[in-house]
Order: sequence, then structure tokens, then C-alpha cells
Amino acid sequence: MPHTEFINWCKFFRERPPGWQEDQRTFLMMRSFGYKGKAESLFPSLKQIKREQEKKQEPDRAVPKGKFLEKMLKATGGDGSGWSPIGGIDGK
Repeated sequence: MPHTEFINWCKFFRERPPGWQEDQRTFLMMRSFGYKGKAESLFPSLKQIKREQEKKQEPDRAVPKGKFLEKMLKATGGDGSGWSPIGGIDGK
């Protein structure tokens, strides 16, 4: 097995630990019988899945947002090309 394939399998099993489907099924049955708690408090595999999903949902830092984008759009002068991040050159 090549090293890259091994690394990808490790990543896969970190995101989806073995047995998580059975744990999810058991949690859903417990919930149907009236359990009010969270799945992450009972099953470590489901806690790991939630943690990995939260890591993926970190905000994208490559695109300017908020005040910085506002200042960029209101800027004057410069090279005068009229570039707009939304519509390309001259907003078209």
C-alpha cells in the first residue's frame, strides 16, 4: 500500500470511526424510547464525527468579508481598473 493511500485511510477513519453507524442507530432507538440527551455524550464515535464536521465549517478566510470588503469597495484611486469582486471588471 502506498504511503499516500495509508494517510488517506487514516484520514477517512478519523472522520468516520468504525462502528459509528451502529452507534447512530442505537441512539435513534434510544431517542424513540424517550432519551433526551445528546448522542455525543454517549458515543465517542459520534462525538468524533461531530468534531470533524465542526472543523470543516470554519469560516473561509480567503475571501474578504465585513468591514475590510466594505473599505475595498469604497476605495478610490489606485490603478483605476474598476475591478469588482462580484462582477469582474467594472462590475459587469
